[in-house]
Amino acid sequence: MSVRFGAFEVDLEGRRLLKRGVPITLREQSFQVLAALMEHPGEIVTREELRRRLWSSDTFVDFEVALNSAVCRLRDALGDSADSPSFIDTIPKRGYRFVVPIPKRPAVAVMPFVNQTGDAKDEYFSDGLTDELIRALSHLQSLRVTAGSVVFCFKGQRCDARQIGSELGVEAVLEGSVWRTGDRIRISVNLVGVKDGFNLWAQRFDSNLGDVFAIQDEVCSAVAEAMNIRLASRLPKAHPRNAEAYMQYLKGAYLLKKRRPDGIRRAFECQQEAIRLEPDWAEPYYGAAMSYIVRTIYGEMPPGSALPEAETLVSKGLALDENLAILHSTLGMLRMFQWRWAESEKAHRRAISLEAANAFPHQCYPILCSFLGRHAEAVFHASKAVELDPLDLMTNFRLVQANCYARRYDEAVRAGRIAIELTPDSPYTCFYLALSLAALGSKEEAWEIASVARKLAGGMPLGEGYFGYLAGVLRHTVEAREVVEKLQARREKGYVPALPIVWTYLGLGETADALHWLEKALAERDPFLGSLIVFPAYDAIRDRPEFRRLVHELKLSTH
Repeated sequence: MSVRFGAFEVDLEGRRLLKRGVPITLREQSFQVLAALMEHPGEIVTREELRRRLWSSDTFVDFEVALNSAVCRLRDALGDSADSPSFIDTIPKRGYRFVVPIPKRPAVAVMPFVNQTGDAKDEYFSDGLTDELIRALSHLQSLRVTAGSVVFCFKGQRCDARQIGSELGVEAVLEGSVWRTGDRIRISVNLVGVKDGFNLWAQRFDSNLGDVFAIQDEVCSAVAEAMNIRLASRLPKAHPRNAEAYMQYLKGAYLLKKRRPDGIRRAFECQQEAIRLEPDWAEPYYGAAMSYIVRTIYGEMPPGSALPEAETLVSKGLALDENLAILHSTLGMLRMFQWRWAESEKAHRRAISLEAANAFPHQCYPILCSFLGRHAEAVFHASKAVELDPLDLMTNFRLVQANCYARRYDEAVRAGRIAIELTPDSPYTCFYLALSLAALGSKEEAWEIASVARKLAGGMPLGEGYFGYLAGVLRHTVEAREVVEKLQARREKGYVPALPIVWTYLGLGETADALHWLEKALAERDPFLGSLIVFPAYDAIRDRPEFRRLVHELKLSTH
């Protein structure tokens, strides 16, 4: 997203400052100060808020000097004066204020379309159509679109558009219903003005399933016209010709979003079928590739076979559509788990530049930043993802994880409590909350939450590893040893990653066994070895030469 004021333009996602179209050199910290101030025009942003945003709690820096330097460089770039400010006003002993008004973009909420088919199995279609409209409208830079995770909280409720608008802070609400039988569909849509409750636009479409994309485009154009927005942005145009391929894609996306192991396997089957039916359509390649990556992370598939399959799918998808942000984010995740850090960085930044208002690229990027020790960036992008999609399972998890890796345990606990209230069935959110509570000395609560998380994880090796480590450090030795024994027994029958065994031995304080299994994890190219410099479990062996050799081999920096 770009914001203009005076002669300047700020590309917030590309992290560039331009003056009359010409880029101006600006250091990262100065840019982050500018971004923070522009997020709250006319309001005071305190020095403490800027400190938390720019520097992690474990960064040793003369904060006063560093912040003053960042603000001075920013003022130089803007040609601004502290004595007579045109852009940035200093509030003595408190902070700074961006004094230039920034026009507020109009906002719309796309409410969950009502499934009128009468079969709950068709929920994926009505939900998928809602998600697709949200995504398409989000391409309009002049329009704010309420996140899907927020509007789906209203699913099944009968609410007045004016009430919804007041709660969500939007100017208009898009409501709709879907009826489908075979290849015939009926889609009814109303765009309601929040101020007076009158219809701004309404239309009913009776058509074939294959026309659903033309309907989506017409709805987006009508919303833009009704809200006085020019269609300067590119709406997605790569639609499949095969209606059944689209149905399989929606089913797969619906299942993948839930992040449950059985659902991920079924999601993969749906996306593979979509690819078979429409091999020239790029979207399903993301879901199929991400299924391989997620199953590898969970410890269900060996990285040596799964990640090359994911790479083939991502490459084919990008060959079909090189501007698909979700595929670039997927490539960024893949390259990170292959320890190809620079290529991962490039892919993540490309994804963010392509879809500024999409939470997914921001949600994927923090784990790379954390692995490379760039904690302030990790927390910034994780926070941005939550801002864009505040009730989503993965955005909230990533914020907890980024804060935990940064050793900001108080913030991780605060974010974790919010996250599990919103998505109580997320095992890995629970695990990172338990890790943070254990670090703060809240051992009983940490153990209680870890035990819940284990049940939710359904025996996946990744979850067993987190539980085993926590069992060890919390002195539940019997349970920790049980984890090791069961994982080793499972390895005799098939693939089980070595890293969960490493973590459990580290929790038990048995470093020799941990280092032995760490070598196995390296030989198997475990994707989570990237966490070597940030995961607290490794603290006990950081000074060991074997550990330092591994860090060097992965080309990670300990500084």
